[in-house]
Amino acid sequence: MKRTLAAFIFTILTGLSINGQGFLSADKQWNVRNVFYPAGYSTEIYRIQGDSVINSVDYKKIWVSFDSLSTWSFQGLLREDSNIVYYKAQDAGEGILYDFNLEAGDSAYVKNVFCPDQDIPVYVLDVDTVEYFGVSRKRWHLDSDGGNDEYWVEGIGSLNGPLYTKYWYCIICPVWELLCYHEGNTLLYILPDETECYQNTVGIEENQGRDHITISPNPVTRGNAFEIESDISLSAVSLFSASGILIRRLSLAADHSVRIETGGLNPGLYLLSIRINQNKIRTCKIIIK
Repeated sequence: MKRTLAAFIFTILTGLSINGQGFLSADKQWNVRNVFYPAGYSTEIYRIQGDSVINSVDYKKIWVSFDSLSTWSFQGLLREDSNIVYYKAQDAGEGILYDFNLEAGDSAYVKNVFCPDQDIPVYVLDVDTVEYFGVSRKRWHLDSDGGNDEYWVEGIGSLNGPLYTKYWYCIICPVWELLCYHEGNTLLYILPDETECYQNTVGIEENQGRDHITISPNPVTRGNAFEIESDISLSAVSLFSASGILIRRLSLAADHSVRIETGGLNPGLYLLSIRINQNKIRTCKIIIK
């Protein structure tokens, strides 16, 4: 009888450890590596903080920092109901971000941060259980649909990042991958073969030998302007979003300087592609607060 009772309790506790993990919690943090070829990579940090009510529906706010927690940008609203996580971006309707009720062979439509008004098809190839840092979690393997294979992990979300389910359905470049996941100060996931949860090889000020380029101020408050100064000849400067979308081509002054007005840009991370002497391209990161 004692053995039967112990086995019963163990089964309940195991089931809770696998199936009792909700997605929305203020103590969670996702570190997402943004690999932007050929510039290198940087780390985006996501957190859930704050509440909002729209049409009597309760939501949690999700934020991202592009500069190691110095500034935060609002990314939208989340709510969870019956193992389904709903996402509502700014000026967009609500849609499903995750459906953790899906089983192998099921299909559904979801949304992500890059095309929040578009239905993205997903198909579940397999469902199994994985263990990270001693915690068992249910895992969904989704179809690649011509891109990369997609994995959801219970309580963590997509292994591309919390808002990046099948991001390649909407954009081509760059590549996002979940680097680390924390609950409070406890690390519960790290990308295989990695040892650091914050990685950045995209410099704010570029200075390599004689090619000296300075961007200031950086970060800048929205509404103010960036200034690019260089002691070398620049032939072209283009501004891209963090997702690799061309925003504008910038005019060059006679003294090789460039001024970037930010009034029409949203807060966040941007990339400058700077062409030097027609045959060399440098990429620099700028941040708007």
